Amino acid sequence: MTLNTEVKLERGLDLERRLMVGVERAAVAGEPYTIVACVPQRLPGEDISQVVDVCAQYVGGIVRDDDIVGLLDNEILVIGLRKTGANVARVFAFRMQGDLRLRSQPIRNTVWETAYATMPQDGDSAEELMLAAIHGAINRRRRLGN
Repeated sequence: MTLNTEVKLERGLDLERRLMVGVERAAVAGEPYTIVACVPQRLPGEDISQVVDVCAQYVGGIVRDDDIVGLLDNEILVIGLRKTGANVARVFAFRMQGDLRLRSQPIRNTVWETAYATMPQDGDSAEELMLAAIHGAINRRRRLGN
């Protein structure tokens, strides 16, 4: 038996489309849906692509088969979690923050900020959820940095 260690990461419009379909299906079924954003801290102009790639592969290996893992701007990890409410999302995001830092350590010590947005509490569309999660992670990074 061989293991496929290469995880397919969604990017750009493909990521947005898959998240849209996931959120719409959850809405029709009356189920919660969560989007988690993971944002690495870096210096302006610093190349952290190797760190992000390693962490994205890790996340792709731990989520369920029909969850979605993707990259925005080759830097922000976005995770779509089906049938996941706010309580589970909070724990998942908190654990991701520590796990990603550990995965980054052999390459470069990188602090990650995470945040989540859950349907229906934080929005009704994939775009609203994604923006809320990303803004939450970025704002958290700014608050802690000041």
